[in-house]
Amino acid sequence: MIYFKVLALNLTIVVLFPIILLQALWVRKKTAVLPEPAGERVFASADSDLLLTNNVLVVGDSAAAGVGATTQMGALTGLLYSKLVKHGPTRVTLQAKTGFKSEDVLNLLHEMPAEHFSSALVSIGVNDVTKFVPLKRWRQNIDAISALLSDKFGCETILFTALPPIHCFPALPQPLRALLGYRAWLLNQALVDSVTARANADLLYVSALSVSGTITDIQQSGLMAEDGFHPSTKGYEIWAHSALEKLSTLYSTTMGTAKKVKAETDVTATK
Repeated sequence: MIYFKVLALNLTIVVLFPIILLQALWVRKKTAVLPEPAGERVFASADSDLLLTNNVLVVGDSAAAGVGATTQMGALTGLLYSKLVKHGPTRVTLQAKTGFKSEDVLNLLHEMPAEHFSSALVSIGVNDVTKFVPLKRWRQNIDAISALLSDKFGCETILFTALPPIHCFPALPQPLRALLGYRAWLLNQALVDSVTARANADLLYVSALSVSGTITDIQQSGLMAEDGFHPSTKGYEIWAHSALEKLSTLYSTTMGTAKKVKAETDVTATK
């Protein structure tokens, strides 16, 4: 069924192509290009040489890289670290770059040396939307990223951030905004299917950026940076808090299961 929707979207794009092309060129010309914020890309607590409670890899695109914030401490990685470190020894590592599509993230993970992370927070998709990466290729890349994070980097938990409500991005005019928003919805459906198929993967919805919101809601929320594309520090704060809540829940479930298995093993050993 989803592929019929893709076909309908592609036909619409063909019909509206002259308008969409002009709007895309206009957006590129008028939109401020914000830099990736300065600052450390590895945050580690003083006791990080101890057994890490949290060793998190943040990987992805310009949003993962913190574009829209002025420093990394006020972006996703720094804010997530400041929350996680309250719960034990923590290290949060950032590997992200502006413009990265899912294929670029996959290549990056192939190039990185093997290292163990307890979990990964992934932010990709917007560039796959704007650069019209085919839905099938997107799904293949997501599956491959999940496999690499599990097998090469030992991630017990993989959080994929759901694509934001592009149909509400203030920087985009209609009908370009609606078309890209619908493409984002299609990619999100494929992302859900991929994540559901893996026991150690989950989807992170940032509730403040709900798909049910409107462009007015986004404009008045203060969640977007001046370019109308990226989160502001306020937006990153909510994102980091949502990630913390999801990771805490998953960690609790994992620890509870581990304790149950250990208890059953101990009982068996005493018989």
